[in-house]
Amino acid sequence: MRYGIVFVVLFLSGLVLAEPVLLVSGDDYAPYADSKLPEGGMTTDLVKNAFAAVNTEIKIEWRPWARGLEETRHGMFAGTFPYLKTPEREKDFLYSDVIVKIQDRAFIKAGNNKFDFNNIPSLAGTTICLPLGWTTSPRLNDMIKNEQIKVSRPRDISSCVKIVNAGRADYFVTDETQGIAALKSGGVPAGSMVMAESAPLADNSLYLIAGKSLPGSKGLLENFNKGLAAIRKNGSYDRIFKAHTK
Repeated sequence: MRYGIVFVVLFLSGLVLAEPVLLVSGDDYAPYADSKLPEGGMTTDLVKNAFAAVNTEIKIEWRPWARGLEETRHGMFAGTFPYLKTPEREKDFLYSDVIVKIQDRAFIKAGNNKFDFNNIPSLAGTTICLPLGWTTSPRLNDMIKNEQIKVSRPRDISSCVKIVNAGRADYFVTDETQGIAALKSGGVPAGSMVMAESAPLADNSLYLIAGKSLPGSKGLLENFNKGLAAIRKNGSYDRIFKAHTK
């Protein structure tokens, strides 16, 4: 891993050689990001193509989510993705345009009908499984801050599937596509976990983010936004999105 502020320019034999922009993402967030998925997942594929559209070379490394976020905050990476927008993160990070829109849903053990996710205050006293480095819908997050909802903090979403199935937490929350993918790959019997029959908990979006204190962050995101707009216009965005949601 390379340390220090990115966007280093090397002067060699009179030539200016710009290093690739160094980004970081994390595993176990199918279909959006995982080093084992084709092209690293949907958002990884979109990020690669957006930067390629504006002739910007990038390199993507993989870290645990909490570590990657912290190392981006301190300038070890130019940016990280895909992340939700939260007031806490907005203090330290700048956000790109929306990469993908998502809807948060709750996932529970099959047959467990005692939780009313349409009535958030009724969830006081429950335990949510929320991986390290993850956040959740604002209404649930407020109750977590006030310690009305307890939190189990494993390393990844696959662990949440197992923890909820074992009864050590009551539910986990993520977007519908990712949650269904987690149930399929979580190592529990088919049908033992289901998506709760309730309205979406929140409409959300995923972004590329970059540290506010880092020189070049604003320009990086402006460049990325241009590339993202370009692949939306030429049809590449829709092709990539469909390829990762089959």
